[in-house]
Parts: sequence; C-alpha cells; structure tokens
Amino acid sequence: MKSRLHRRYAALQDKLAKLGPVSQGSVASYPPSSWRWTFKIKGKTACVALSEEQARQMLVAIDNHKELEEIVREMREITQTLILETVPGVRRRKPLSSIPKAS
Repeated sequence: MKSRLHRRYAALQDKLAKLGPVSQGSVASYPPSSWRWTFKIKGKTACVALSEEQARQMLVAIDNHKELEEIVREMREITQTLILETVPGVRRRKPLSSIPKAS
C-alpha cells in the first residue's frame, strides 16, 4: 500500500505542476453582453466588470482552482495515511476513525 500511495502522490504532484492559472470566485453574464466576476476580499464581496475574453479566461482559472482544491485534499489524505500508518506513534485507547484515509 505504501508504494501505491507514493505513486499516487507523485502523480498528483505532476498534475499540480501542469495546472494553469487559478482564481477563486464566480463569473456571471448580465445582459446585454456584459460579464461580472464576483469574489471575496477580507470577508467582503467584490464585483468586477469583465470583457467576454476576460470572462472566458477567468472561468478556466476558476475551474483550475476547483481542481487544485481537489488535488490538495487528496494529497493531504495520502500524507496523513502515510504518517499515521508507517511512522511509529503512541498507543491509543480509541482508533483514529475521524481522520480521512487515502484508499
């Protein structure tokens, strides 16, 4: 299992390296032919007008950000699994059932 998790982690690193631009927020169309990018800054919602081309590229960056979050989530699970199952630890009275495991 250890070598399989290491291979999966390396594949995720490669995927991460190939990821393009990333951005948070959302893009919406407002008639006639105008676009708005909405995002948060320090807990406040901000809105920026975009051209059609800016909107198209921002949508790609937002999709990339979602992919980034998924990759990082899986990398965390693998790391936690490897550390908890391969590095000597303390004796526990209860199992670590609340920690997500990589499969």
